[in-house]
Amino acid sequence: MRASTHKSLRDLRRQKAQVIAVAITIMLGVAMYIAAAGAFQNLTASYNQTYERLGFADLMAEGGDIDAVAQAALDAGAAQVETRVQTDQPMLIEGTKLLGRVVSVPAGTHPAINDVDVIEGDYIDADAADQVLAETHAAQTFELAPGDSLQVYALTGWETVTVQGVVDSAEYLWPARSRQEVASDPYSFAVIYAAPEAVSAWFGLEPNQVTVLMPSGSSNADRDVVEQAMRAAGATSVTPWEDQASNATLSEDLQGFDQMSVAFPFMFLSAAAIAAYVMLARRIVQERPIIGTLMAAGANRGAVLRHYLGQGVIIGALGSVVGVMLGAAMNSSLTTWYTTFVGIPDTVIRNYPWMIATGLAFGIAVGVLGALGPAITASRIAPAAAMRSAPQATKPGRWSAFVARLNWLSASGRMALRDVVRNPRRTLATMLGTILALVLVLASVGMMTSMMQAIAIQFQEVQTEDALVGAQTGAVTADQFASLDGVAAVEPIATGQVTVIHGDASYDTVLYGFEPDTQMHGFRSADGEDAALPAEGLLAGSALVDVLGVAVGDTVVVETDAGETEIALVGFLDEPLGTAVYAEISTAAAMLPDEGVDTFALQYHEGADRDSLRQEITQIEGVVLYQDARAIVGMIDDYLGLFWAFIGAMILLGGVLALAVMYVTMAVNVVERTGELATLRAAGAPVRKVAGAIATENLLATMLAIPLGLWLGALAAQRLLASFSSDLFTLELRWEWWTLPATALVVIAAALVSQWPTARAVKRVDVATVVRERAV
Repeated sequence: MRASTHKSLRDLRRQKAQVIAVAITIMLGVAMYIAAAGAFQNLTASYNQTYERLGFADLMAEGGDIDAVAQAALDAGAAQVETRVQTDQPMLIEGTKLLGRVVSVPAGTHPAINDVDVIEGDYIDADAADQVLAETHAAQTFELAPGDSLQVYALTGWETVTVQGVVDSAEYLWPARSRQEVASDPYSFAVIYAAPEAVSAWFGLEPNQVTVLMPSGSSNADRDVVEQAMRAAGATSVTPWEDQASNATLSEDLQGFDQMSVAFPFMFLSAAAIAAYVMLARRIVQERPIIGTLMAAGANRGAVLRHYLGQGVIIGALGSVVGVMLGAAMNSSLTTWYTTFVGIPDTVIRNYPWMIATGLAFGIAVGVLGALGPAITASRIAPAAAMRSAPQATKPGRWSAFVARLNWLSASGRMALRDVVRNPRRTLATMLGTILALVLVLASVGMMTSMMQAIAIQFQEVQTEDALVGAQTGAVTADQFASLDGVAAVEPIATGQVTVIHGDASYDTVLYGFEPDTQMHGFRSADGEDAALPAEGLLAGSALVDVLGVAVGDTVVVETDAGETEIALVGFLDEPLGTAVYAEISTAAAMLPDEGVDTFALQYHEGADRDSLRQEITQIEGVVLYQDARAIVGMIDDYLGLFWAFIGAMILLGGVLALAVMYVTMAVNVVERTGELATLRAAGAPVRKVAGAIATENLLATMLAIPLGLWLGALAAQRLLASFSSDLFTLELRWEWWTLPATALVVIAAALVSQWPTARAVKRVDVATVVRERAV
């Protein structure tokens, strides 16, 4: 082994605690990158494999002459088209009434586009008129199995059908009714598939949807040509695959996860680079005489530079190799957990060689970058200056003179105040460690509290109803619901799917109509103030500004099955979830088709038995659907499962990072000042006072960094939240009152904990050894 390599290993062993702390930080950063980025790639591949295997449609069109739209798609270059019926109808499943969805599929043979994967039972028989397939989420919620029966509300009343099989569908990997209803009461939405002849007999409907597959290798431009052709043929709504409700919802979650999978490892690796810099820079200060001796004996500057860079490479390689192995194992577990949790039929698990190579390179690069500055400094030391055993004393500055006059402070307190300014590099290093710890912890906590408050605002200030109930027109009155024990208020509302059009842009959403003085919905304007429903015109979610390019006062077209209506936009709303449009109930009812169902919003008394009310209301003659608004919160928590898990891990690891960086910084602080500490000990200063002075200095540097760290942490949380924001979610940074003080206290506590090994190091200072070393 070369002498320089032997010295490097020996030096690193002498500082093994600090080396291990830096290596652990690198390991965590690399492991997080490999696990998170690898899981993102695997989940994307899993989605794509399912979509390809089941022929997920590239485009889906509705409205107009369906046959003409289908032919236009083929003429414009589509590889294959199919027509089908899709309709939302009341259902009765295991005693629960809900608004479900019926989709037609060919009897006896699978569709070529938007196929279903039978996972239990059999596909619909060719000559069956009463068989259906239950989508897996509905089957799990209602515990349906082949042979069970359910009822759909047909033209002639309730029609009993038999579940022939349970299926997975690429369209409903996440059970979203629409882009505005990505989370709902699981007992309020179910998808079933039936033969076209049965659907026509039940509801009197002809095909109303076209599904399109593009040729393999076609570009977005090719797809745009087909989309424009279908619109020109009369299609009122064309949805690309990336905007399909289920896919858009999961992609939103996945893209936000992808952003975090880069941001958080970057913070860890930055902290590791700073810790490595602090450790090696302080050692070079100690080894100035040795460096000077080597250079005077003929060692060139390049050899010195390579020597200290090599130590950075060793630390980086140690952390990155372990990190890659840990990340690869985490990648597999994380992918499997997510695909099982969501219910993705295909699970693809790979450890990509380029990602492993990148992780190794990142870890080694961090070690090199941390060592680069100190190595360059070491290579530029003049031998004569370096061989002096101690630097020449300098005249105390104004700050030192001021602190010396503070006689009311103890000697250790004055020493701590003096040293904060006396060595700016050491103070800055401590502050940087504090700032990085605050950024990581606060970014995680900020995202968590913002998401929690967004959910609270949505279901406490915006959606204030407890349940939505649908009944056959004229069959049930509001007074009947109001007379039930536990019901506090009832209001009729109007609701339906609409397409909002402005110029060449369109957006599918939900229109809600409320009474002018409604208690069932709160309206928050874009500036955070309360708003009211206009007597005429629409209110819309603020995301519509970017989606349609509209402004207050613009006229838009609202299109439904009943026709088109021109109406003015009179304001935009700040709502965390979804981008819906709102009008006064009479205005909304005039735009929506008459579907034979009256809808009511209900509020319950506090403490009401919601399960009993569900059962009692759904047993009323004429009630055809029921949706518990509060059950949506549970669905949202399920949807955010990956988010909560990641954020929880980041908060935990943020504490580990804070301890590791502060431990390295403060342990090196002691090593650097060994001579000074030995002098104080030789002069009779007790260990408690010496350790107290160093601890006070470190805590002062920590507290000086807290304001900047809190600001940068809030900025990081805001940027990360922006990666989750879209027309599905509008997230703003929101804190609980205790968030910033609590985060600061956590970091101060980490600094205090890191003083324990510092105090031990002070106690172990051997005065005789230090005197001998300084005399050499």
